[in-house]
Amino acid sequence: MTGADELSRLREQAMNARLRLENLLSQREAGQQGGGLVPKPSEIDKARDRLEAAERLVDAHVRIGVRA
Repeated sequence: MTGADELSRLREQAMNARLRLENLLSQREAGQQGGGLVPKPSEIDKARDRLEAAERLVDAHVRIGVRA
């Protein structure tokens, strides 16, 4: 796997983490308005932490000079 491939993979993971967090936040909003189950705050926190970690990995990869 090349550095560019790794960066693409990390960016995809970050995007998936962002989509997961956005989905949980949408579910929470809908649930608060009576439209279904509300995810646990710990689940949202975990998704937020995963997104932040994924973004840090992408940033670190870019800083070391890998370009896609």
